[in-house]
Amino acid sequence: MKKVIVSLLFAFVLFFGAQANVAAATENDIIKTLVATNLPSNYVQQAKNYLRSHDVTAEEADQIIVHINNAQAVVTARGAKSMNQLTKADKQAILAELTATAAVLDITVTVTSKQVVFSDADGAVVAAFPTKGNGVK
Repeated sequence: MKKVIVSLLFAFVLFFGAQANVAAATENDIIKTLVATNLPSNYVQQAKNYLRSHDVTAEEADQIIVHINNAQAVVTARGAKSMNQLTKADKQAILAELTATAAVLDITVTVTSKQVVFSDADGAVVAAFPTKGNGVK
């Protein structure tokens, strides 16, 4: 379960980025934030590809940013540099923010022991992240 939650945290940050509150945000704001992170480039690229090929309204971007900030606040409050430093409650809070963020874009999050999969309303996989080999940077 710990590895699954680790993957969820990274998938969340990877796929949706970490962005300060900005009025009328766009997918470009999210992409700029992703580029500025220390996340693996292949994850950042998956997020870029999705955001560049799907319209995100300013309202949706703002909602996503709120959820991202909520999740980031959990990590920041704990001062965590690794998943081992987060409590079970912290991890559950991050998972809740991930699910809420995905819902904004009508995306479903499926977690297995091997990967975290983001699927659109038609069931097409839009991103997949392994549950192993992800470390907080």
